[in-house]
Amino acid sequence: MTTDNIKIHKNQNPTFHVSKAKRNERFYRKHDLDKSTFNEWAVVTLFYSSLHYVDAVLSLDTDLPDALRDPDNHFFRNQAVSQCKALLPIASKYLQLSDRSREARYNQTFFREGILNDIKTNLFEPIQNQVRKHLGISLEAES
Repeated sequence: MTTDNIKIHKNQNPTFHVSKAKRNERFYRKHDLDKSTFNEWAVVTLFYSSLHYVDAVLSLDTDLPDALRDPDNHFFRNQAVSQCKALLPIASKYLQLSDRSREARYNQTFFREGILNDIKTNLFEPIQNQVRKHLGISLEAES
């Protein structure tokens, strides 16, 4: 569906979701968000990268009902993550990252120094690694 200059995707294509996840990672690196004073937006970027990685896995899980394979909102996605066997090892990490992102977006949370690194290392990277392993995607050189 296209509305003027905005293209809206409803997509069960894992390739689409992986490309969106990688695009968010490139944005993170390009803007050097590890060192940014806007660390709340760094957390949001990591979350949305994770969201697309998760959606890539969900789109392939034929054991899930369609509403959970292509969730319309965070509520359904969180349910799906908790039910998808491939995502169970990182489900709690994804839900924690979702909570941190929500805090950043709606509570104007600024994360203390060092917290971003903890979030990236202990939440985002395990999600990224689990999904890439499940989908057979190697970690590419950073650009």
